[in-house]
Amino acid sequence: MIRTALRPAWLALLALLVVVVVAFYQLGMWQLGVSSSEASRDFAAEQAARPTVPLTEAIDPQSTFPDDGAGRSVLVTGSYRSDQQFLVPRRLLEGQEGYWVVTPVRVEPTGALLPVVRGFVTDPAQADRPPGTRVELTGTLAPGEAPGPAGLPQGQRGSIDTAELVNDWDAPIYDGFLFATEERPDLTGSAVQRVPPPVFGETGLIWRNVGYGLQWFLFAGFAVYMYLRFLRDASRRSSDTTTSEPALPVSAPPVKEPRP
Repeated sequence: MIRTALRPAWLALLALLVVVVVAFYQLGMWQLGVSSSEASRDFAAEQAARPTVPLTEAIDPQSTFPDDGAGRSVLVTGSYRSDQQFLVPRRLLEGQEGYWVVTPVRVEPTGALLPVVRGFVTDPAQADRPPGTRVELTGTLAPGEAPGPAGLPQGQRGSIDTAELVNDWDAPIYDGFLFATEERPDLTGSAVQRVPPPVFGETGLIWRNVGYGLQWFLFAGFAVYMYLRFLRDASRRSSDTTTSEPALPVSAPPVKEPRP
């Protein structure tokens, strides 16, 4: 079979097979990507449709983050504690690496502290410190993050780890943080860019597109199967032809007549 596969015609067919399989694989992966993207858009629309509620209706201080809290739009009233502000490095916004500016708000009427992602800067010097005046915020809740890297410069933390903050801050805290989308009055400097809240939760898949993707993978497998089958049949025919060829008669050497 190897000898047959090395013939020019079969090598050309193999090259065509590779092109077809790669194309079918790419089409299958594209359908899977479409499935995930559509599911994310549907979940984002569902998340955006949830009504905005006061923070006190969504979560209590010093309590476990609620199962349905991630992505919830809430209203918060309080005052910033700029003395507790910190930066979180190695964050991205529109392809740029920089820092999240995180400032806690002392929430009314609980008096507990809620970390607020006020925005993003590319240079720590751009991170302003807001005054402690009363402020009203609208934003999206997020659960606390896992511990980040240690050994950072003063005023920086590797993540918004509420389990770490509860030991460092002098007031009760919420087990989560807020992506601020609106601020009244606007106390954020012009160099600080708002961070769009991410889409939280299990986005799932659109099974129709998953089915299309699996079909393309099956087509690729079928193309490989048919190539191998045709190659095997051609190899067998070649072998049978070789073994069935009649043997050439061997002529006997001429008999010399004795001389008289």
